[in-house]
Amino acid sequence: MKITASTGSLKSKPDAIAVCLFDDELKAPKLSGLDRRTISAFEKLIAVSRFEGKHKETIVHYSDSAQSPLLILQGLGSRKEFSWHRLRLSAGSIIRAAKGNAAKSLAILSSASYEDDLDAGTTARAIVDGVILGHWSFEHYKAKSKKAAHAVTSVNLYFNSIARKNAADKAIPTAQVMAECQLLSREYGTHPANVVNTDYLKAEAKKLGKLGIKVTILEREQLKRLGMNLILAVGQASTMPPRVIIMDYHPRGAKKSLALIGKGLVFDSGGLNIKVAMMEEMKSDMCGAAAVLAAMHGVARLKPKQRVIGVIGTCENAIGGNAFRPSDIYTAYNGKTVEIGNTDAEGRLVLADALSYVADKYKPDMMVDIATLTGAAKVALGNHADGVFANSDRVSQKVLAAADRAMERMWPLPMYEEYLDEMRGDVAMLKNAAGHRWGGASLAAAFLKSLSTTSHGHI
Repeated sequence: MKITASTGSLKSKPDAIAVCLFDDELKAPKLSGLDRRTISAFEKLIAVSRFEGKHKETIVHYSDSAQSPLLILQGLGSRKEFSWHRLRLSAGSIIRAAKGNAAKSLAILSSASYEDDLDAGTTARAIVDGVILGHWSFEHYKAKSKKAAHAVTSVNLYFNSIARKNAADKAIPTAQVMAECQLLSREYGTHPANVVNTDYLKAEAKKLGKLGIKVTILEREQLKRLGMNLILAVGQASTMPPRVIIMDYHPRGAKKSLALIGKGLVFDSGGLNIKVAMMEEMKSDMCGAAAVLAAMHGVARLKPKQRVIGVIGTCENAIGGNAFRPSDIYTAYNGKTVEIGNTDAEGRLVLADALSYVADKYKPDMMVDIATLTGAAKVALGNHADGVFANSDRVSQKVLAAADRAMERMWPLPMYEEYLDEMRGDVAMLKNAAGHRWGGASLAAAFLKSLSTTSHGHI
């Protein structure tokens, strides 16, 4: 999809024109950039459709007199409640309306109203994010239809001044890379486990070698020599080989380093503590790995000045005669012994070895692990925010600020010392499950903190 910024009057004739309006500007919308006939068509549409400008309200109309055959009215809701989040959702609604009506090209305009609320860069990033993510659909395993083949190939964002247009021009390329990498992560996470297995992740990571990123794969025998016994235990019942995949972007002169560590359970049956519900969703237990792999594609394209090390611990938690058992004890990479209380608390085992290995070998300035680590976080926050655990307020504030800039919602959760007390083992130094559900996400975070031996920042 080609996304551009413009100012002045709309000179081209796109397949669709979308106008965004607040609920208090319907009587006299300032639709600069459109010719008189198109403005009149929008004004009539507002009146006839009884459009109220509510948040997420979308009206689609075909016109034979306007500059475009397809007109889209999009509500922004109340001005007081307006934010980049609402604008992004609105952009998603617009692109779906355009795609659903077979438009190939789209122009997005507004009255000048929200230009006082958001700077041009934020506006552009929100709309770019919304149109790219909103346009996505997963059709790999469906019979191809004409409707599925429809795609919007160009989007033009209109601004009311040269200064705002220039600011948008600077923001769009980076925003587009970030959104496209989110789509890549979605693709990885949506394919089934018989496609996205540990071999697939290895192959996808190796593609980064052609983009200037050093890729190292630690195979089963190397994991044994290194003492990464936790990840080996989780993966030992599966025919899929467990691996640690390392992607190292190291530009010349880099003084700071960031490590991204992703949980890559390509499928999680729960092991001998077999899952009793929603096992079919467990192909998504590798979404932390998907996020890290996609992020490294973004790093390769954006070329930041600091070093970024992407690490994936990947295996399958299967059931078989060789499966690890509740009550088994294993020694982690950092030398601590871990008693298995529940084989379905496996993600923290994989991450623990990966985290301590990265801390020991690379000594990054900050480590960030990304994981679908316990449904307890989702119970706490639902579908609309990610939980953040950090071993310092400074690290937490940095990550929350970065999330806001990236238009992601995150929320800090506690990791008190008392949580670790509940993870101390009966016959080993630690246990991987507390034996109850309360505070499950915090318990997992405390377990990882204990096993990721480093004095550097970690979330």
